[in-house]
Amino acid sequence: MESHTAPAPRPAVDARHQRVRRAVRELVREQGVQISMDAVAARAGCSKQTLYARYGSKPALLLQVMSEEASNSTPLAGQPDAATLRSTLVAFASEHLERLSAPGTIGTARLVTAQACQFPDEVRGLYAIWVAGLQERLAAWLQQAMRRGLLRHDDPHSAAELLLGMITGLDFDRQRFLVPHRDDTPRQARWAEFAVDSFLRAFAPPVSRS
Repeated sequence: MESHTAPAPRPAVDARHQRVRRAVRELVREQGVQISMDAVAARAGCSKQTLYARYGSKPALLLQVMSEEASNSTPLAGQPDAATLRSTLVAFASEHLERLSAPGTIGTARLVTAQACQFPDEVRGLYAIWVAGLQERLAAWLQQAMRRGLLRHDDPHSAAELLLGMITGLDFDRQRFLVPHRDDTPRQARWAEFAVDSFLRAFAPPVSRS
């Protein structure tokens, strides 16, 4: 019988793509979205023609790499259940805070924000991937919890936005304005628990009255 299994990707192509991904990530941290295909090619050790042949354009390359980065970070693992609802949300909150406090995150955010008027399409694309995409994935998980009776029924997208805001608090603004923020694991963990517990109280399912 003829096999219809797709051929495995060529290792050389995979290795080159990994170099391109790494180059794009590094350059975005250093330069924001105004990176050039020349700079990516030089950093990745390939030709600019190779980049255009494979990715089409700089915006397409940028969005592909950022989409892959976002998809590699799973916001919530597994299906929601009563036994692990709180611990799963606390783990998600802690991971989110750690990511926001990672070296380079605030610097990249400043660069991208400053370039929004010059590169509106690229910046909107990054918002769709990193912010709206995260909200969408979190909303889908919360909706499952609502359907299972673990949270009260409400708009899951509004609930996701509220939870993300509670998790972040003022910490990202503190970083923006160069004042002390929760930059260590114990303080992030305490805030993550406080935010999640407050959210769970607000969205606790109604108590059935017999």
